[in-house]
Amino acid sequence: MFEARPTRDREELGRAFFGIGQYFGGYPTDEQLDRFSTYLPLDRMHAAFDGDEIVGGAGAFPFELSVPGGSLPCGGVSVVGVYPTHRRRGALRVLMDAQLRDMHERGEPIAALWASEETIYGRFGYGPASWSGEVTIPRTHSAFAQPFEPTPVEARVDTPRRRNIERNHSANAIAAASSPITHEPNRTAAFVNSRGKVGIGCCSSSFRAPLWRSPATIRMATKGSRNTEAIS
Repeated sequence: MFEARPTRDREELGRAFFGIGQYFGGYPTDEQLDRFSTYLPLDRMHAAFDGDEIVGGAGAFPFELSVPGGSLPCGGVSVVGVYPTHRRRGALRVLMDAQLRDMHERGEPIAALWASEETIYGRFGYGPASWSGEVTIPRTHSAFAQPFEPTPVEARVDTPRRRNIERNHSANAIAAASSPITHEPNRTAAFVNSRGKVGIGCCSSSFRAPLWRSPATIRMATKGSRNTEAIS
C-alpha cells in the first residue's frame, strides 16, 4: 500500500523528481533542483512512498490562470512520474488523489497540465480545455539561450511530394518558397512530407528547394539510404 505526502527537504524533492527524471536522462542535477525549487516549493511536490522508499512524485506550480473577467488560482501539474519498478500498482492514483485534495484545501479551483501522455489523466477528472492556443512573448524575453544564426541548406525533394510543399509551405522547413526550383533526375532526394517530416530516399526525379534548419532540431539521414527515413 502506497502513501503520498509533500516532500520535506531537498533530498526528498530530488528522489520524487526522479520519478519522471529517470525517463528523461537520469537523476536531477543540483542546478536543475535549484531552478525547480525556485518555482516549486517543497510542499507542492508530493512523493509516493512504499514503506520508507520514495517511488514516484507529482508536482504543482502555484500560479494564476487568466480566465474571462480576471484570473483564478491554479495548480500547474508537472513532473509526474512513477519508478518503473512500481508502475501499474496504484502509486500514481495515490499521488494524484493527494495532489487534488491539497489543491482543494488551498482554494485552487483549477488544476491544469500539458500532458505528455494525455490518456493517463482522464481517470482523474482531467479533460481537453482547448483545441488550440496562442502565446505572445515580448522580444525582451524571447532571445535564444545560445547564439543562433539560421543556416540555409539545400535539399532535393522528390516530384510526387512537390505539390504538398508548394501548397503547405511548411513554416518550420521552407524559408524561401519564392526561390527557383530546378529538376535533377535520378538523384537521392530529401523531402518534406505533408506532416512536416523531413526524410531521405531514392527517386527517379527530384527538385531542389531551399530549407532553413537548426542543427539542434534536424538530424540528417544517411546519404544514399534506399529506405525513406524520417528526420526529427
